[in-house]
Order: sequence, then C-alpha cells, then structure tokens
Amino acid sequence: MDSAALIAATVAGANHPILPTGNGTKSALAVCAPNTTRLDMRGLTGIVSYEPSEYLISARAGTTISELQAALFQPGQFLPFDPMFVSQGATLGGTVASGLSGSGHMLYGSLRDFVMEVELVDGLGKLVRGGGKVVKNAAGFDLPKLMVGSYGRLGVLTEITLKVFPRPPAFASLIAQFSSISACSLAVQQLLSQPLPIASLDLDPSQSGEVELSARFAGPSDSLPNVLRRGAAAIGGVTQSLLDLDRERQLWQARAETMEQSQHDSQQSLVRIATTLDALPKLFPALLGLRGVSLRTTGGGSVAWLSLASSADIVALDHLLEAQELSGVVVRGGVDGLRALGKKNWLTTARRIQHAIDPEGKFANY
Repeated sequence: MDSAALIAATVAGANHPILPTGNGTKSALAVCAPNTTRLDMRGLTGIVSYEPSEYLISARAGTTISELQAALFQPGQFLPFDPMFVSQGATLGGTVASGLSGSGHMLYGSLRDFVMEVELVDGLGKLVRGGGKVVKNAAGFDLPKLMVGSYGRLGVLTEITLKVFPRPPAFASLIAQFSSISACSLAVQQLLSQPLPIASLDLDPSQSGEVELSARFAGPSDSLPNVLRRGAAAIGGVTQSLLDLDRERQLWQARAETMEQSQHDSQQSLVRIATTLDALPKLFPALLGLRGVSLRTTGGGSVAWLSLASSADIVALDHLLEAQELSGVVVRGGVDGLRALGKKNWLTTARRIQHAIDPEGKFANY
C-alpha cells in the first residue's frame, strides 16, 4: 500500500477480515486465518517530519526502524525503548502494534511511554488521528496508547509520532554469577533501590540453577567507573566489569542477536511472558524443565523470553503459565494466528474494545 487514502478505501470495501503486516519479523503475530486478507504495509514508507530540537520524529508505518535510527544518529538522539528485530527489518507500525521493547528500555521507559500521536484507519474505513505532538494538546481518549500492543486488531496504523531522547554518551556493564535465583533476585532489588542509571538488567538462568546477572549502565564516560563501583557494592557478589566501549557494545549486541535470531526452523517458537521478580523462583525451574529451551529475563525480571525447540511444547507451556497465573504470547514460530498463553483474561477486555471500535468486523479477531 502506498497511501493512507488507498488503505482507507481498501478497509471500507473489505469483505473479509484484514490484518496489516510489515516485514514479518514477529512471524507468529502475522499469521492469520484462511479467510483473512493480509494488508501489506511495506509500501507506506518515509519520515514525515523530524525536528531534533523538539525531540519528535514522525514517520509512516511501513518505515523501517533502522531508517529512523539512521536519521536520529547524526543529531545524537535515539529511540529510548530499545526496539527489537531492527537488523531483520522491523517496521515502525509492526513495532508499535506488537508493543515490544528491548532489554535496554529501563533507563527511560518502554515503547508505550513514547508514542505521542498516531494516524490510523478505523473499522469504518475512516482516517482518524489521536494524541498530539504536544502533551497539553492531547486531551481526551488516549488512542496512541491503545494501539501499542493491539496486534493490528484495532485499526491500520498509517503514521506514528515518537518522542526521542539524547543518546547516552557511553555505557558500562557488570556481570555477576549467583548460585540461585533467590540470591540473584535479592541483588536485583538492591540495584533497583540505588539511584543508578540502569539501562538493562537481564537474568540468565541455567539448568544447574545458577543465574547470571547482566547490568548495563548509561552516562558520561568519566562517571561510569564510579557507577560500576556502586553497582558492584549493591550486588555484593563476584562481578566482571566492562568499561571498554567496543567490548561492551559487542556483548549487548550479541545478546540481542541471540534472542532475536532468525528462526529458519518453522517449528521453533519465541514466546514473551509477562512476569515479576517474585514469580521467578517458581517459574524458572518449570520453564527449564521443558525440552530444548533457551531462557532469558529482561527488565529486571519483568519479562521472560523463552525459545522453544518445538511448537508442540506450546500446549505444555500454556498449561504451565495458566497454573502460575501468568500470561504470554507467541511472537515468532509455527502457530496458527495470535496465540495467547496462560492467563487469558485480558482477551475478554480486548475483544470488547475491538467490538466497540470495529463493529463491522473489518479486522482480524483477537
């Protein structure tokens, strides 16, 4: 699709449910029922406006995140929610619709905090705009926040305005090993209680029960040695410090690529699980008991990313999460349509909102 007006006309005249799709980097979220029409958004591209002094950038939904990052680089700005799947071609519309933030979102906030304004085609085939480039002008229903994590079921995003931030001048990291998740959780709590510029806080459990904690800090390079000392004192364990800019950057780049790696095996699945630090001592052993899993927790224990070797294990994971009253969603892999796992009470609310916004059923169902 190459214009918002054409998209609006397509939605208005649709006889089958529509699901907007981009480059398919969140492949499971792009899978739809046989009677659903895919709406290819890759032709709706381009940065509409960017004013560095205002810290705002507006672009069409099919624009890749890498293009936005390239525009932001020269003025020394960045997308503070740490977008995912960038190297694989993630688009702006797909990023917002999936609602995913990366490991480095802890310093300023997640994606939802930075979507200021959206233009979209609603279920009546009308082009509408919500939010505003100035917070004081964004009165009324907060449509931009509603579209974050809507999975393309509430409308077709055509243009999005994001708030951006100055890029941190430097980063440094601490790596610590703990004999148990309980000991690691205590260290995380100690770190979070300190006034430290934490950008990322990841927990990597192993089958043996040991847990590796990776903490990344942002700030002026001359202040980071002191930040690392304070962080190490808060953790209280044996730590490895990484101040070398290239080595430190390569570490986190490799971590992101490992978690987001292309899945050539259609049976392999990547699942996002919403959790809490308190839930991890019970959750980790259960997840690691599944076959062929790879597990990482980001956001200081608030999000677990689970890679499953076979989509056949999705059913077992569904029951496991339901028993622990946690929710998850399959982001990539061989599943049929949007696959919610575990506690699914959020779907009831989502379907009610969808019926109110899309009474004619123009979009794919939750």
